[in-house]
Amino acid sequence: MKIVVVGSGTAGSNFALFMRKLDRKAEIIVIGKEPTMQYSPCALPHVISGTIEKPEDVIVFPNEFYERQKIQLMLGTEVKSIDRGRKVVITDKGEVPYDKLVLAVGSKAFVPPIKGVENEGVFTLKSLDDVREIKAYIAERKPKKAVVIGAGLIGLEGAEAFAKLGMGVLVVELMDRLMPAMLDKDTAKLVQREMEANGVSFRFGVGVSEIIGSPVRAVRIGDEEVPADLVLVATGVRANVDLAKAAGLDVHWGIVVNEHLQTSDPDIYAIGDCAEVIDAVTGERTLSQLGTSAVRMAKVAAEHIAGKDVSFKPVFNTAITELFGLEIGTFGITEERAKKAGIEIAVGRFKGSTKPEYYPGGKPITVKVIFRKSDRKLIGAQIVGGERVWGRIMTLSALAQEDATVEDVVYLETAYAPPVSPTIDPISIAAEMALRRLR
Repeated sequence: MKIVVVGSGTAGSNFALFMRKLDRKAEIIVIGKEPTMQYSPCALPHVISGTIEKPEDVIVFPNEFYERQKIQLMLGTEVKSIDRGRKVVITDKGEVPYDKLVLAVGSKAFVPPIKGVENEGVFTLKSLDDVREIKAYIAERKPKKAVVIGAGLIGLEGAEAFAKLGMGVLVVELMDRLMPAMLDKDTAKLVQREMEANGVSFRFGVGVSEIIGSPVRAVRIGDEEVPADLVLVATGVRANVDLAKAAGLDVHWGIVVNEHLQTSDPDIYAIGDCAEVIDAVTGERTLSQLGTSAVRMAKVAAEHIAGKDVSFKPVFNTAITELFGLEIGTFGITEERAKKAGIEIAVGRFKGSTKPEYYPGGKPITVKVIFRKSDRKLIGAQIVGGERVWGRIMTLSALAQEDATVEDVVYLETAYAPPVSPTIDPISIAAEMALRRLR
């Protein structure tokens, strides 16, 4: 069997490795535009800040590692089209036939049509080349004021990186809060306060209408001209669907796939940022543009091609980050999204400490849990705190994936030791607050 993978990022690289473990004889070819295989895009802001020393450090395995697994690499190669009738991928270096084709073509940074967005000193943050260009610009011009357009994960992590380098940072966001797709206004405010305490300022409900100067010297926000000598455009990403669309595959926001990650052509799979899957709460189609989702999709696609009866489950899009030492975890639906979707919910909130009150060193933690009234099931959570958010958001996400009810969370068996955690965990107390609204 000849398996061709288009895309050498997280999804494509992991698929090739999973596939090799399952089938030692298959011919596996990975075609990618970039000169290297998988690296961690989530680590890129930490390269800018200097926490990670150099861009090459985020490359997971060298190309030689894949070649030793008898995975053929065609890097620095662009796929022009797919001939489904002949089962051939047409590249700028010739044709490559396939039995099974896996599209792991990822996503691209969305750049809005702002006047001056192509000026010198304006960047996106999506690739190793982006990081190299930003670091070179900082080294040469030593910017003092940065403006970040967009307050999603990448925008906030970029803002943190610039602030750690000593720049004054302004984040401009069209919505009324930061992380609007992941956090409600009450939890977003907690993150905003921490970032403001570390020198990052915000402007909400407005957009940048013009970037002035090349190299950039200012941005225009409404009628106001704000000084800036570096601009980061972090207004989200868009799935790469052009190749699939031209091949006649079903495409919406992403490439439409079934539970086995097959496209409308059963011999072609789509995985990673480009694949459109199912939302676990609403049942609607959605994108799951997270590294963890890419790896799970890669595993499911490889196992299905190998003949196993496996499916990719609907997603809650569990995510976590850390900004200036504050951990932020989230999954599922927000309170605002639930209302827009017409889902009646019960919300529980608790603000407490990560350790018993009598034990020194506890850090503040705020837990918000969201349950659907109709079946009392956990469908979302947001946690903001000084430590151990990761374990708690993972626990809640795992419970939601197993259809846990509010009672399941209230009476959850947890662990206790004064240096680590309180006798009743904050997640159970938050669920108790929600249960009171359901009685």
